[in-house]
Amino acid sequence: MVEFAVALVCILVLVAGIIQISVLGFKQSKLMSEARREAGQKAMLEASSFSGPQFISACTVGADEIAYSLDDGKTAGDVSELTVGVGSHAKPDDLNDLCPDNPVSTLAGSSFPQFLFGLVESEKTERVELIPIIRELVYGKDEVELKGSVWMTWTKGLY
Repeated sequence: MVEFAVALVCILVLVAGIIQISVLGFKQSKLMSEARREAGQKAMLEASSFSGPQFISACTVGADEIAYSLDDGKTAGDVSELTVGVGSHAKPDDLNDLCPDNPVSTLAGSSFPQFLFGLVESEKTERVELIPIIRELVYGKDEVELKGSVWMTWTKGLY
């Protein structure tokens, strides 16, 4: 009888886990779709609403022991590393003589090159309440926060 009760609890936890993962997957897809829609609207604007990505020089692996995940520590990088790295190889002055107003020379001479990439960002977050059996027996928290981030290229009001 005890084995039957344990087996029943295990089956309930497995079924609840599958349902919870399905709900989280659906919510994450919906969240990314909303972030994609908002980024698409920003990308179509006549006037730019550029966002500059954060330059990262180093990443320390977090508790999940997977590199480049959300729990990792990030050390901010220096923007000059990009301009010097690109500029030293491209010879922007020589390139500008051959092809005036080219993007590489402009990038090498900029203090804020991230704004020259023409990127727009949209970020959405949502809290999802967990199923009671998962909350009590597996995870120990009432809700999970989902986050979706989308980067797109500004189309300069193309459409």
